[in-house]
Amino acid sequence: MTYYAVKILGDPSSYGGNIVLAFLIAGLMFLPLLIGFMMLAASFPRSSSLYVVTSRTLHPILGYLPFWYFIVGGGSAIGSGFLLFIGVKALSGPLAVAGIVTGSKELISLAEALIEPRNQLIAALILVVVVWAINYTGMRILKWVMRIITTIPLLITVAGLVALLLLGSNGGLSRFDAIYGAGTSAKIMEVALKEEAASAYGISPLQPNDVLTGTFNMLLWTIWAWTGIEVLTFVGSEVKDPSKSYVKGYITGFIAVAALYLANAAILPWVFNYDFLAAYSYLKMEHEDVLRQILGGKPAPDPSVPFYLSIAFPHPVVAVLIGIAYFLWYLNTVIPIWVAGVRGLFSMAFDRALPEKLAEVSPRWAAPTWANHVIAILAGFGAVMTLLENLGFEAAASLISFMDFSCLFFVWPVGLALMLLPWWRPDLFEKMVFPSKLAAAVVGALMFTIGWFFAIYTSAEYPELSVMLVNIIVGLLGVLLYTYQTARNRARGIDPTKIYAQIPPA
Repeated sequence: MTYYAVKILGDPSSYGGNIVLAFLIAGLMFLPLLIGFMMLAASFPRSSSLYVVTSRTLHPILGYLPFWYFIVGGGSAIGSGFLLFIGVKALSGPLAVAGIVTGSKELISLAEALIEPRNQLIAALILVVVVWAINYTGMRILKWVMRIITTIPLLITVAGLVALLLLGSNGGLSRFDAIYGAGTSAKIMEVALKEEAASAYGISPLQPNDVLTGTFNMLLWTIWAWTGIEVLTFVGSEVKDPSKSYVKGYITGFIAVAALYLANAAILPWVFNYDFLAAYSYLKMEHEDVLRQILGGKPAPDPSVPFYLSIAFPHPVVAVLIGIAYFLWYLNTVIPIWVAGVRGLFSMAFDRALPEKLAEVSPRWAAPTWANHVIAILAGFGAVMTLLENLGFEAAASLISFMDFSCLFFVWPVGLALMLLPWWRPDLFEKMVFPSKLAAAVVGALMFTIGWFFAIYTSAEYPELSVMLVNIIVGLLGVLLYTYQTARNRARGIDPTKIYAQIPPA
């Protein structure tokens, strides 16, 4: 919502698509997933509920491998480092606007510093340590941190979107010109979209796609926007009254997030003009030197919602508050996916699929310790790889692309497990809060189908050999570790089949 809702309008493969429709379609695709997650987590409130049910219903390796991808990749660890890195960008735009309005060289210098990828890495690594410390203190402190850092940006975001409506159609363009100079917005659109003006700068203009093609290509980003609903299933054992809480929370949360996404996607292009948002994004991504020429050497922040909100309301205090609020959206995304990764490692170690050290819990804070350390290390690695990707290293770009595949690969086996649960594990099915075989079959089939669409779609977007190799290598490392643990368990007289024959107590 914060970053890609405006950036992807200028992507050559997406320009011309309907961003509101793209968010809506992605949300509808996640609706069967939400129902399936709700059914399983409410019925089996354990750490890593989805992993537990899948590994017990299908086969241990079919439970382990998809969630290995999820935990290591875009669902948790590396994804946390990536999000903390790009979250710093949300601060740079409003600071740049505040600096231009006030004439403060210090604010402009700070904004330019935050635009610099190496400085973004430093900030991201500091934040990795902060999130690690928050997770180390346990759920009691963590939940209050989440309540605070979610309420603040939510209130400011809603207030900002309502205030934008008062500017009216294309009202944001005059505000942009007031900051960057009269006629600047028109110049940006002319250079980015008109053949003659683009040729004068030695570039090719942005060409529109038809609506269906552009909207379909936007899905890669809008699907990402809906990921995260699965992380709630990882803390089932820590939820009060899960049979009711999951139903209320999932339904209410889904409706609220859908309203926020759709309002955001509709209001920004209406106020700032779809073509202008696309033109600025295109020049920033593909021809930043040209954009800086048009802006007269003034800062050229990444296109983001907080940047345009601060343009619309350019008071320096307001701009800084907007920047902080939108940065908090990234932080309050990272914390729960980090929690999911920690609980995922804990539950696999509890099953002895991973080293048992990862199941250790702090006696003081009642929170996993070594699992938290491992996620922190991988998150730091993700932040470094994001820097290298920003600097143009192909190998790093392949690892970042791997996150799309790894984040959603678990969906199809969970759907298959839900379909087969009534017949393969009737003893477990009897414990379902919603013991309907028809519902399990229909929802499971939809999850299975959508899961394979996600896997194929995200892979097809990045068909390069390097991306495939990263996917294969990460999977191979996970399987080798699992094989070693299985052999070690057998040598110690532990029968793995007995472990997976029952639901763990936590």
